[in-house]
Amino acid sequence: MQHAKWVLAAAALTAAATATAQDQDASGGLEEITVTAQRREQSLQDVPIAITAFTADQLEQRQVFNTYDLVRNIPNLTGNSNVGVGTSSSLYIRGIGNGESIATFDLPVGTYVDDVYVARQNHNNFSLFDVERIEVLRGPQGTLFGRNTTGGAINVVMKKPGEELKGFVEAGIGRFGLWTARTSIDLPISDRLLTKFSAYRIKDDGYALQVSTGNYLNDRDASGLRADIRFLPVDGVTIDFIGEYVDDRNTNFLNVENSDGNRIVNNKITQGSLVGVITGAKAALPLGNEAATRAATLIVTSDLDNDITLTAVTGFRDTDHDFLVDSGGELPRATNSRGFTPLINMGDHEQFSQEIKLNGQSGRLNWTTGLYYMNEDNVTDFANGNSTASTGAFVVAADRTMKNGLETYAVYGQGDFKLNDAFTVTAGIRYTEETKDFSIERNAGATGAALSTAAIAAAGIPLTLNEQVWTPRVALQYDVSNDVMFFVSATRGFKSGGWPARATANNAFIPFAPETVWSYEFGTRADLFDNRLRLNATAFYSMTDDIQIPARIDVNGLQISTTTNPADLENYGIEIDATWVPIDGLNITAGLGMQNAKYVSISQRVLDQAAVCRANPTGSFQGAPACNANFVDQFGQIAEPVRAPDYTISMNASYEFTSGAITWIPSFGFNTSDEYAIGTTGSPASTNGTWSGKQTYINAGVSLRFENVPGLTAAIDCRNCADKAYPMSALGPFQFLDRPGSWGARIKYRF
Repeated sequence: MQHAKWVLAAAALTAAATATAQDQDASGGLEEITVTAQRREQSLQDVPIAITAFTADQLEQRQVFNTYDLVRNIPNLTGNSNVGVGTSSSLYIRGIGNGESIATFDLPVGTYVDDVYVARQNHNNFSLFDVERIEVLRGPQGTLFGRNTTGGAINVVMKKPGEELKGFVEAGIGRFGLWTARTSIDLPISDRLLTKFSAYRIKDDGYALQVSTGNYLNDRDASGLRADIRFLPVDGVTIDFIGEYVDDRNTNFLNVENSDGNRIVNNKITQGSLVGVITGAKAALPLGNEAATRAATLIVTSDLDNDITLTAVTGFRDTDHDFLVDSGGELPRATNSRGFTPLINMGDHEQFSQEIKLNGQSGRLNWTTGLYYMNEDNVTDFANGNSTASTGAFVVAADRTMKNGLETYAVYGQGDFKLNDAFTVTAGIRYTEETKDFSIERNAGATGAALSTAAIAAAGIPLTLNEQVWTPRVALQYDVSNDVMFFVSATRGFKSGGWPARATANNAFIPFAPETVWSYEFGTRADLFDNRLRLNATAFYSMTDDIQIPARIDVNGLQISTTTNPADLENYGIEIDATWVPIDGLNITAGLGMQNAKYVSISQRVLDQAAVCRANPTGSFQGAPACNANFVDQFGQIAEPVRAPDYTISMNASYEFTSGAITWIPSFGFNTSDEYAIGTTGSPASTNGTWSGKQTYINAGVSLRFENVPGLTAAIDCRNCADKAYPMSALGPFQFLDRPGSWGARIKYRF
């Protein structure tokens, strides 16, 4: 049956045409999309990489308003908001991801904004405003992009200032008291000085009623400002200075559906209830989660001659991340105002990066080479505790301040050489060297674990980590014609190691090792039937060594749970992106991802733990329960990979027609996926609350364009139209639900 499923999937791919919707060109066919997946401008159809790209109009039609919304539009991409923290998206591509937002963990799926890497997951779920396009690259990006990633990359390209005065204003309302406002204006000062200014505001009242207080939680209050000044001092030189400020309050408190179908929060935690128990200013934080980011980017591009372009990208980002949330709330221990297991955090995360890149062409050779530097400093003052079951008394587990930093250098190069008119060979390599440092101290006057950097060092745990890694890529492309090509490739990616910073014992900060991946792909890119059908398909096989995931390790004869490298991850599958324009005005698109992920080379310690569990379900393994812990479930079975559903299917359709003075564009879309593990390790038991169940989301809407009023449009739509309460993540026995169904209406005027 397993082989039959894959045969049917391959047939469906060929017949059903899955992909990203593209705008129609003047002849009704599919418009070409330009991407920079190889750090130079190319047609999407010429890039030998598994990539899905969306233009601004396509993002709006799919109701993709922030980076988290991408998870239901990309084959083999899944994700969730981190537990309680709505500004942080935990993204997984082909089963590779990271569910931890603490600053000692790096991202296997990297996010880039205008070629600047976003180092911290604390604020990677940002609203998309004035975007030119988004490119989602699946598979390791170990050669050309700023930081090595094992899972993939999300490349956000913002619109640049235009040469004419133009812009838009937009306002909207929606369910849960939602109101939105967005605006952008291109304001050219002269032929040599162009400017663009953009802003947005999003606010709602929240959708989850805290029973004890009568207040609504899980509200959203976000605003952003962006300015881009483009200076053209001489022909061939472009200088862009971009400044941005984004403040986002976005929380996901544990909530359940009551008998009326409404969301409620049973946890009684309140603001100020931890004052006198937790130290410092963080004790008085308001209930919820807030991330504020200030960013500045300088991009200088210079044409050195007709064939060589120099680009220098300087980036600075500073994120303040504060939150008071609770990771539980449905047990009797949640009866007091201090909550069940509150997490409280004040973090400051600064990064600076500098990249110098050369692009050139010489005869049959296109090449890219560059140097990359990044420095990162993080300070996190955080605490956690829990209420005891019998008395409700609150116990502080740890109250500490952590400092960690990174300094990394890289040099890279890649060339595409046309052997002849049909064959192109690609070869590239990147050398990366990085150094990390770490320290942690219990806060003055705090209770809980007596953590100190000196005690950690005395336990023999290193406080610095250094890595040197080579990550190559090779590919062969065969152009059957101008409209059809095939490619094969092999790519290595790397994600650095770190420390399990939430440990509460000095001897438990044992570093986890880097994870590395080799990925092999075979794909095709095809524009067929007079450019009416675009079919992009990729088959892949990947092997990730030393995947970073929680498991049991031995510390002085006692088993503890921590992030370590207990196994390798093997995965193979297929992905298809396509769109079909059967008649003018009608776009039918879909996406299919299938994968077969499994852990291999499992550590002997995990196998021993599983054997003890199977022999005695109530027994212990080196001082801790053998069953229902990390990689081992209550039956002694080994875990399934996290967030790697057997299939994901998405479809979108829109039809544009004019009636009288109004052009109507109704649209419909859905996404469905097989059940998958949503816990931290992927327990194999799908009945224990750590699995998603099969999920189907439905979106629908209609846009109006008023022909008698040029520039005026309106739209009304619904998201999760069936109002399903699907679990998106799990922590212990608790399931965190995705947002309920909502509707919205917007009006926009372009000038």
